[in-house]
Amino acid sequence: MEFIRITEVETFFLIGMNFFGDPFEKASAWSEENQIGELWKRFYKYYSTNSGLIKNVRFQDCTFEIHFITQQTIETGLFDVFAGVIVSRLEDIPIECVARQLPPTRYAVFTLKGEEITSDWGGEILNTWLGKEYEVSYNFSVLCYDKRFKGIDSVESSEMDVYIPVREKNI
Repeated sequence: MEFIRITEVETFFLIGMNFFGDPFEKASAWSEENQIGELWKRFYKYYSTNSGLIKNVRFQDCTFEIHFITQQTIETGLFDVFAGVIVSRLEDIPIECVARQLPPTRYAVFTLKGEEITSDWGGEILNTWLGKEYEVSYNFSVLCYDKRFKGIDSVESSEMDVYIPVREKNI
């Protein structure tokens, strides 16, 4: 896992689809058969046949997955997961989709390569990297899939970026 940079990001908007529940009820992590894989299939099917309905897409070659961690996640293991695209503004949101607005914050950006993608990178970031200088500012993480991600069947030759919202610790 390679730390890339700390970047300041203003509020941004996304349009896509959500899943709430146990993502591993049907299959294990990093499987197209688990609920997150099903969410991506549903979104890609919609987006490929209706892409013109999602207006103002900022990055044509990037899709984003966001995991929101709530108290319910900690207590029950149920996750709120979003799959979609970043848009410059919210306009004419298709009825089949949901919109998300993420707050302005700093992000620690990491690049994961190959098997790191399926590792416990979240635990490593939280337990090792954050350490002395930073702490999590919001309880979510953003995964960015671009042309470097070759697919779930080719993780070993893939790369992806992870954005963790952070703030400086008050020491």
